[in-house]
Amino acid sequence: MNIPGRTAVWLFFGISGYVIAYGFVHGRYKVNASDLVDFYINRALRIYPIFLTLTLLGWVTETIRAGSSPLSLGGIPSQFLAIQFDQDYILNGVFWTLGIELHFYLLAPLLVIPLLSDRRAQYFWIPVVLYSASIVWSIYAFKKLGWSFDGRNIVACLPHFLAGMIACRMTAHTRSHNSRFRWAFASAIALIVTTNLLYHLYPKYFWSPIGVVLTDVAIVSLVIAHASWAGGKSTAVAVLTMLGTLSYGLYAWHGYWMKTLPDLVNHVVVLAGLSLFSAYVTYRCVEIPALRFKRVHIARY
Repeated sequence: MNIPGRTAVWLFFGISGYVIAYGFVHGRYKVNASDLVDFYINRALRIYPIFLTLTLLGWVTETIRAGSSPLSLGGIPSQFLAIQFDQDYILNGVFWTLGIELHFYLLAPLLVIPLLSDRRAQYFWIPVVLYSASIVWSIYAFKKLGWSFDGRNIVACLPHFLAGMIACRMTAHTRSHNSRFRWAFASAIALIVTTNLLYHLYPKYFWSPIGVVLTDVAIVSLVIAHASWAGGKSTAVAVLTMLGTLSYGLYAWHGYWMKTLPDLVNHVVVLAGLSLFSAYVTYRCVEIPALRFKRVHIARY
């Protein structure tokens, strides 16, 4: 039984909400002009180097294949700079999630403000109210405006980011605790399995507030498990850490290879191996230089 693609994407958005909130909640960034400059520079250096590299490569590949450019001059801002709402990327379809990520970064400093309060009424209930309002809006948009819970825009995906941000504040002072880790991790797995069953057997419930909320509770459970884990070094942890380091490139490259060589969809091992190798190359040649530049910038300013 595999995790449906959209559940995995929603989990990714939730983890992103957690990671972004973490930097503010734990004091790496403050909501002021100089820190927000650093925040946006860091986010741009994390997202754009591979985004631009793979988008340019996709453009060249499709131009050579078709004998003419697949983009008009007017289409360049939407495809290369993510200046669009519904995130339709004709050069590498998987980048729709990164377009939503970029829109979330614009909102994150505003959304994180209640989380910085010492008052529970502000740091917990205000985000919960925002989350509830986003769910109500999704229901209205689904019934009245013809939107889908599969919406590829920041409005439709905002609940998942908020779930991760709320979970970050909930666990800000959590210490390792084995029994808490076990029940939180077991709950997350049970919820992921449940949404998987809904996806395959009862899709109308998966593509509904039920599926959205269950996935978001799974996000919160995963964050609680992570915060409660006692840690420890092992080969498995080292492998997972390496995969985590290469995950962005792996995600971007698998979209490129599936579009360029569609038959690879039937050869998952080859696709995974080729994507992993390509991700390692761009990690060494693109991501590491960008990270070095980020460190230089932070050191200077």
